[in-house]
Amino acid sequence: MFDCIIVGSGPAGASAAYHLAKYGRSVLVLEKESLPRYKPCGGGVSPIVQEWFDFDFSPAISLKINSIRYTWKKGDLVEVKLQNQQPIWMVRREIFDYFIVQQAQKQGAEIRDKTPVIGIEFKHNNWQVYTNNQSFTSRYLIAADGAKGSMAKWL
Repeated sequence: MFDCIIVGSGPAGASAAYHLAKYGRSVLVLEKESLPRYKPCGGGVSPIVQEWFDFDFSPAISLKINSIRYTWKKGDLVEVKLQNQQPIWMVRREIFDYFIVQQAQKQGAEIRDKTPVIGIEFKHNNWQVYTNNQSFTSRYLIAADGAKGSMAKWL
């Protein structure tokens, strides 16, 4: 029995796991992929996220940028200097996401990768979360499996 099960280990799921575990909650994160997992999508992160965490993100940042170049069909170049006090962090998602997962583990969160969720059920005031090999029970459930995940449909 866990206080909370989190389905998905991207930035949202890993962040929730970190904060819940930090405050003494028993947390299980279920991730269908093998960690660290490759994620091809965008890697621009606002440095404001640092205010929500008490660890340094430096090891997970590939590059800090303070200007952006726009083009149309490789022409009409426009360069914009960012007015922020801090540059934008450019990250590789497989590094950035896994870095947060590791911080959650240090706080006591249990992480199970290669564990796809195949169903959920709310019964007796608890959530039952089913995987291919076993089921888990928790009082709370966080769906962080992304836009194409099954959790929203099941909920």
